[in-house]
Amino acid sequence: MTVENNQLLRAIEKGKQEGKEFIKWCRKENDFADFELIEHYLDATDARHNIESFELLDKEEMWEILKRWKPKGLRHSVSSKSDMIEWQHRGKDGQVHTYTCPYNAQSIMSIFDAETRGDTLV
Repeated sequence: MTVENNQLLRAIEKGKQEGKEFIKWCRKENDFADFELIEHYLDATDARHNIESFELLDKEEMWEILKRWKPKGLRHSVSSKSDMIEWQHRGKDGQVHTYTCPYNAQSIMSIFDAETRGDTLV
């Protein structure tokens, strides 16, 4: 059953009020799952009228999904000033680089995109 656009938009509005920042959605073909920031998804909804299913995720749920994709080289550190992510990633030069970024939705999504390279087969 294809999700109706109005149903999806209502669910997104409710989810945003509950702290959901990400959407996991599957096409009608159901061959892959796509993960996006809700705001980015809403900006491109014209191309997504035929989705089969979706799930809204908060920051902690998306962090857990990211850690399953990359079980090593990620660390969430909490301090009195801010939450940070320490991320080790092999660059194009073949070397492992360590990056530090804020623990927020944008950073989690950027790391997820870099690590999965869009390969999120279900």
